Amino acid sequence: MSTTRRKYAPRLPPQQRREQLLDAALELIPAGFDAVTMESVAKRAQVTKPVLYDLFANRAGLISALLDREAARATEQVAAALPTGFATRAPDDAFADAVRVFVHAVVDAPDRWRLVLLPPEGTPAEFRAQVALVRAGVLAQVETLAALGLEELGGPAGLDADLLGHAMLALAEMAGRLVLTEPDRFTPDRLAAFVTRVAHGLR
Repeated sequence: MSTTRRKYAPRLPPQQRREQLLDAALELIPAGFDAVTMESVAKRAQVTKPVLYDLFANRAGLISALLDREAARATEQVAAALPTGFATRAPDDAFADAVRVFVHAVVDAPDRWRLVLLPPEGTPAEFRAQVALVRAGVLAQVETLAALGLEELGGPAGLDADLLGHAMLALAEMAGRLVLTEPDRFTPDRLAAFVTRVAHGLR
């Protein structure tokens, strides 16, 4: 008489296991937050539920940890894309490069950026508020950069720097959404080329 031994997940250090479980939860979110249950996450990560409960007391704790991690990582990616000045690049080139870096960040972490740019039904209000707060901070930086860029370029005369900042951020967000929703049609190269042409039109 033969028996089938149950397969168990290999042992991992707690931090590595925690990341694995959060990754599994993130992969489920495109189907909606209702799809993220302790059972579905354990199944996705190919672990038993006791392994999951060892690190997260309940579903609320799991989702809270996931959203905190993704908000922090998204913020880091945006900060890495923004230029800090125009000592080495002209303002229009710096903006176009920033959007290019951002779009590739979206492509590299699509589940994260769907959560930020295309939040599914059931996204907690606290996370939406956190994203809005981060966006407000980014907008303030972009407005400042827009003003500095116009000064560096010497115009166009009379162009509203604050509205230019809003337009620049909206353009970057549009590019991020398009590369998520229609990746075959709107490739990173196509989007970057368009933004470059728009940015150079400010000269």
